[in-house]
Amino acid sequence: MAGLLAGRVALITGAAQGSGRGAALELAREGAACALVGRRIEPLETLAREIEALGVDALPLAVDVAHVAEIHRCVARTLERFHRLDVLVNAAQSPSMRRAPLLEISHEDLDALWKTGPVATLEFMRACHPHLQGGGSIVNFGSGAQVAPAEYGVYAGVKAAIAMITRAAAVEWGPHGIRANVVAPMVWSPANEEAMRADPALHERLVSTIPLGRIGDPEKDLGRVVVFLASDESRYVTGQQLMVDGGQQFWR
Repeated sequence: MAGLLAGRVALITGAAQGSGRGAALELAREGAACALVGRRIEPLETLAREIEALGVDALPLAVDVAHVAEIHRCVARTLERFHRLDVLVNAAQSPSMRRAPLLEISHEDLDALWKTGPVATLEFMRACHPHLQGGGSIVNFGSGAQVAPAEYGVYAGVKAAIAMITRAAAVEWGPHGIRANVVAPMVWSPANEEAMRADPALHERLVSTIPLGRIGDPEKDLGRVVVFLASDESRYVTGQQLMVDGGQQFWR
C-alpha cells in the first residue's frame, strides 16, 4: 500500500475510541501497520477489521497500561508480529475524574490519572526506545487543560508532566534518531458526547470558545496532524506541542 507511512509499524495506545482511534485510522490510511492497544478487546477487534479493509495489517491488544509488565508484553507482541516499530502514539489516559477541584479529587482517581498518564507514557517510550532508534517518532497526547487548569488541576498536571517528559526525550534521544512531540486536541470523544447529551446547552457553550466554530474531527483534524508528526514530512520537528484545538487556547 502506498502512503507516507508505507511499510512502517505504529503502536497506538487508547486506540479503542476517540482521539486514539482517529489517529490509528489515519496512520493506517497512510500505509502503517498498526498495533492497537486498549483495555477492551471488542472495539479494538472492530477497528482492526476496518484497518485491514484498507489493505494494511492490524493487531488488537487488550492491555491495562497502569501495569508496567503488561506494557512490556504489549511491545514484545508487537515486535513478534511485525518485526519492527517506527511510531509510538500514546493516547491512553484513565477515564477517572478529570474535572475536579484539588480538595475534592479522590486518591483513587489521582492514582489512576498518574499511572495511566505520565507513568504509562514514559514506560511505553522506554520499552520502545531500542526499536525506534534511527528514525522513529513518538507522538504523546497533552491537553488544553494545561493552559487553563482551574478545576482540572490534577488532570492538567499529568498532561503537563507528559509534555515535559516528551521534551526531555526530544533532547536526550534526538542523537539516537528519535523525534518526540505532543498534540493537545479538542476533538469529539465519547466523553464529551455523553456530557452534551446530559446538557444539550453545553455544545453551544463549548463551540463558543473555539474560534473556528466547531469541535474537531478525531480523524481528519487530529489524525492528519499525527500522520504529519509520524512521517518524514516533519523530520526536523521535535520537542514541540501542537494545539489541535481550533484556536481555543487563545480564548481560555
